[in-house]
Formats: sequence, structure tokens, C-alpha cells
Amino acid sequence: MDLTSTDLTITHHSTVTKDQIDHLGHMNVRFYGVNAYAGTTAIIGALGLPAAVTLRPVDVYTRHHREQMLGAPLVVRSGVIDVSADGLGLYHELANEDSGELAATFVQRVRCIEGAAEASALPASVVDRARSMVVAVPAHGATRSIALDTDPVASAPELSVLRERALAIRKPRAVTVEECGADGTLVWSNAPGLTWGGQPVDRKLPEMIHELPGGERMGWASMETRMTIRRLPRVGDRIQSFSAVLDLRDKTSYRIQWAYDIDRGDLLTTFEVVNLAFDITARKPMRIPDWIRKLELASQHADLAPGHAPGHAQ
Repeated sequence: MDLTSTDLTITHHSTVTKDQIDHLGHMNVRFYGVNAYAGTTAIIGALGLPAAVTLRPVDVYTRHHREQMLGAPLVVRSGVIDVSADGLGLYHELANEDSGELAATFVQRVRCIEGAAEASALPASVVDRARSMVVAVPAHGATRSIALDTDPVASAPELSVLRERALAIRKPRAVTVEECGADGTLVWSNAPGLTWGGQPVDRKLPEMIHELPGGERMGWASMETRMTIRRLPRVGDRIQSFSAVLDLRDKTSYRIQWAYDIDRGDLLTTFEVVNLAFDITARKPMRIPDWIRKLELASQHADLAPGHAPGHAQ
């Protein structure tokens, strides 16, 4: 792989397949992430890490630029954007190879893990090699609504705050063997399931598709997401997820979700998402209908935004 200090390098190719198409008729957001992670794997593979050392994603931001449809040929272009003693900042962009249109951009933070514990530092040879790969983030790779200079982990609310406000979105459940690796720890790629896995609580949740009086079919299209990982649970740990709306605009809803180990009372992951009201038939943005806006406002808690949350979790 030929990385330079000035240019992004192609790290992955793929094609949108039928199993990647979701209820909105385009490639599901999960597969944008799969492509980006392939780019991360390629860069890590070029660093020559010792066998006992791995780099695990702990902060993953995605901005979606344009939907991709069945059969679209995709390319990932990647580079290192910063190097620290214990990890790296990475940038990826996903584009349609036929049209040249940008599909998504990604900013990721990976941290050094040695064996079962966090290493104090990357090997010097790896640091030197990574610094030779550093590139600048292009203007189109900038964030739009989700700030990356906040620390959602440090400012997460105490579990008791979320319970008092009745913000649970899933019932408590135990982490299963199927979600974990041979060492009994949750596999990193299953981290989003800490939020969405399990049984919904007994209250009204946003639907995947809304059938509107005028015949329109509205869904929520993710425009930006950011997942941060404090730690990964093990088999049998009891977890629960919670969610709040942080901001509501004419066409968008900005939410945050948290997953907690409910026996220890500590935070596992956070997940921020900016969703766009999307007219599935016309394939264009639309205004959030009043009755859906009312549902969103019922769980709005702007004071729980990263950097502002009361009763911080430890």
C-alpha cells in the first residue's frame, strides 16, 4: 500500500449488494461503516504492529453525503490525520467509482490495546511509520452538526438521571455468548447492538416508516453519527440502553443514546445521530409532520448534550 504525506490512498473496493439495501431502498448505514472499517484495517495492517498489539476503534464519526443504490461500485480512500502515544486519528472517505460522487466521510480514533489491557504507548517504530502517513482532512471531510471536540463519555449522565427521566428505550438484558469473542468480551463490531439489541420498553418508540395522511411514506435517514466506546462488556453482563432528543429542527432530529452496565452502574457506549425526515417516494427531505414532532419533543432533554450533562457518570 503506497501512502504518501499529501494524498489519500485507496484502501478498499466494494459493490452495493441486495442484502445491504434497507427499508428506505438504499444501502444501510451499517455498510457505510463496514467499508470504513475495511479502510481502518488496511492502514493498521500497513503499520507493522507486534502480534500482541492491536488498535481498537474508540471514537467513530460518520457523515453521510449521498445515498448509494443497488449495484453501486464503491471505493474507500484513507489516511492518518494525527498520531499520539497510544493511538491514531484516521480519515476515510467513501465514493462512488462510476459517478465520482462522495457517499460518506469518516473520522475515527483508534487506541492501542496490548493483550487484554490498554498499552501505555505504541511502539516507536509504529509511531514513526504512522507519522509518515499523515494527511490533511479535506474541506469536504469536516463535520456538520455533531461536534468532535466534546467528550460524550466524560459528560455522560449518571444512570440514575436517565432512570428518573424515564428515557430507557430497551429493557435490561444480558450480553450473549454470540455477541462475544473467544475471550468472552463483546466483539467491537457488535457495539452498536448495545443500544439497539433486546426488547423495546413498554412505551411508544419512533417507527421505521410512517404512513402519512397525504399518502407519503416517511422514514428517518441518518445524516451524521458518532459512537464512542468507554469499555466493552463481557458475557452475562446486564446492560440497558437509553435515549434523548437533544435538538429538533424543521427536518432533522438530533438524538443521543447511552448503553450502561446496570449492575456496575457505569457507561459502556454513547451514540449520537442526526436523522433527516425523508420522503421515501419522492426520495427527498421533508418537513417533520407535527404529530411526529410532538413525539420527538416528549423526549427532548437538551441539558443532556455532551459537555452539558448533569450528574456525570464515572
